[in-house]
Amino acid sequence: MIAGLGKDNALKGCIMALDIILLVCVVLGTYIVEYYFFRSKIAHIDNMPALLAIYIFSFLASYSIYPAIVQKRIVKIEEIAKRVTTTSLLMFLFVSLLTLLTKLNPIFPRTFLLATFFIFTPLLFLERILIRKTLTNVRSNKKNQKNILLIGGESEVYELYKTLKNPAYGYNIIGVFYDGEPTANDFKKIRVGGLGDIYEWLATHNNVNEIYGYIPKENQDLINIVSKFCDNHLIRFFYIPALDVFGSKMSLSFVGNTPVIAKREEPLAKPTNKFIKRAFDLICSSLVLIFIFPWLYIFVAIMIKIKSPGPVFFKQERTGLDGKIFLCYKFRTMKVNKDADKIQATKDDPRKYPFGDFMRKTNIDEIPQFINVWKGEMSMVGPRPHMLLHTEEYSKLINRFMVRHLAKPGISGLAQVTGFRGETKYIDQMEGRVKKDIEYIENWTFFLDIKIMIKTITNMFGGEKNAY
Repeated sequence: MIAGLGKDNALKGCIMALDIILLVCVVLGTYIVEYYFFRSKIAHIDNMPALLAIYIFSFLASYSIYPAIVQKRIVKIEEIAKRVTTTSLLMFLFVSLLTLLTKLNPIFPRTFLLATFFIFTPLLFLERILIRKTLTNVRSNKKNQKNILLIGGESEVYELYKTLKNPAYGYNIIGVFYDGEPTANDFKKIRVGGLGDIYEWLATHNNVNEIYGYIPKENQDLINIVSKFCDNHLIRFFYIPALDVFGSKMSLSFVGNTPVIAKREEPLAKPTNKFIKRAFDLICSSLVLIFIFPWLYIFVAIMIKIKSPGPVFFKQERTGLDGKIFLCYKFRTMKVNKDADKIQATKDDPRKYPFGDFMRKTNIDEIPQFINVWKGEMSMVGPRPHMLLHTEEYSKLINRFMVRHLAKPGISGLAQVTGFRGETKYIDQMEGRVKKDIEYIENWTFFLDIKIMIKTITNMFGGEKNAY
């Protein structure tokens, strides 16, 4: 067990050493390129060895606060990206402050510092992904493994068992203790005893690294025995609480010292994720409104006036975040009619005019919604906003329909890129859309947004059968 901890520390040390080597290469490489190719355009750095030492010291300081997580056995790619960005930003804050305080250069080398930041950060992310891939391959070949023991019946630990038995994570499940009879054959095969046999078995086996267990509260004495044994033998003990009150994915948090359970995980409820999503929305909407919207508006306005006299914009009240009502903008794709707030567009809808039909098929009619995104009423990606009448109707017919309003509505969404776009003739179509919207809310990541945006663009050029 001590050897196992030593291996983990050695792995962390190797990752840190690779990070420093990469940093030195980036700093020196940037210096050489700027010195020999752009010497007349930048302030000359007087003391490069001292500046390099500042970079290394700053990285070590940042690393001590935000160490690498790539070596963890179960970690998401977006978590790695977030940690790399945080570490890199903090490091360059330290570099900037120390460079100013030490006065290494008469003129602050901001061009050099910015260049190294924008080169080092993506390269560090790439390096960590390669390390992750290497570790996954090594662990899949039954090396760098951890021996773990499970305690608890099928209903308590089987989901965890299915996750941990993935060879890529490097866990060797050496046994499970439970009372009763499970239904899964693979779970039966690894049973080594009942709850009453745990201590005797542990006393004769010294190859356990971690224990994951659910022990009923009435067996408090057994919990204390296992916990004390683990403390005395360098075994990490993870207790699995019984959190099946809602029968679905949940979120555990604390109000002061009191644990509370939320019915679902909401990544966008976290301030950091909110900031990332809002910053991305602002950047994208600003770029579209500055560089695309003005000339597109002129062209579309002319076509609308020729094909269907009336207003260029169609404005409609729709349901937004937390059920709040906002005015949603679109290019008008139909003739002016009194049923616009009551009836969905259909495939051969007589209210549409030819150019309006073209805008719907290519998503051009949605471009004005970048105004809503810029105002903060919508997001680039999220559940599509519905007209008020549909919100009222479907909230009575479909279970959990209102959950989709826990996130800002989006120009595109997970439901739209997975086949639930356009007219909803049947209730099961709307149920499918709601299911995908809730899936998005519970599993949001920045990379999921990027994936949905890419899929939306490819669908736009490839054509969608439900786009009418």
